[in-house]
Amino acid sequence: MCLACSTPVRGESFGSECLADVLGPDADDTADPSPPRPGRGVRMLSLAAFVAAVLGTALPWSRFGPGSGAFGAWTRSGHWSLVAALAAIGGLVITAARLRSRLRGPGWDVAIAGLGALVVVASLLSVLFPPAFSRPWLGPWIAVAAGAMACGTSILAARSARETSAAGI
Repeated sequence: MCLACSTPVRGESFGSECLADVLGPDADDTADPSPPRPGRGVRMLSLAAFVAAVLGTALPWSRFGPGSGAFGAWTRSGHWSLVAALAAIGGLVITAARLRSRLRGPGWDVAIAGLGALVVVASLLSVLFPPAFSRPWLGPWIAVAAGAMACGTSILAARSARETSAAGI
């Protein structure tokens, strides 16, 4: 019996198969037969990281010149910043869909981790190769941190899902 399946009753832990015998015939059938959803908290952290990455695209991405105003990542002159912005929005949409629907399977976690890594790489390339005659500012650094967090948390979610499926939960 695993911790997710055990139910404490009068100081002892019982599995769902023995719970009806312990509680007696008056017990209501309120046990939830659905299996636990592993990694939901980690996936919520991934969603929050993608929200931070999308909000990072709304900040200025350069000190002056193109991208120095609001939504600095959304300029045509900063090619890598636009890639990072689109990857952040894609990751946000897929992560939210994964949390709300029954999109199961490790492929979704791999896609989310890939989009988080793409946010990191594109933001770093935007820092290394900014638009002409400008310097990077706050936006790309926030996107780098948020993308790294999203990538890491989605890898953790995939690992926890794999471990619970191997354990038969």
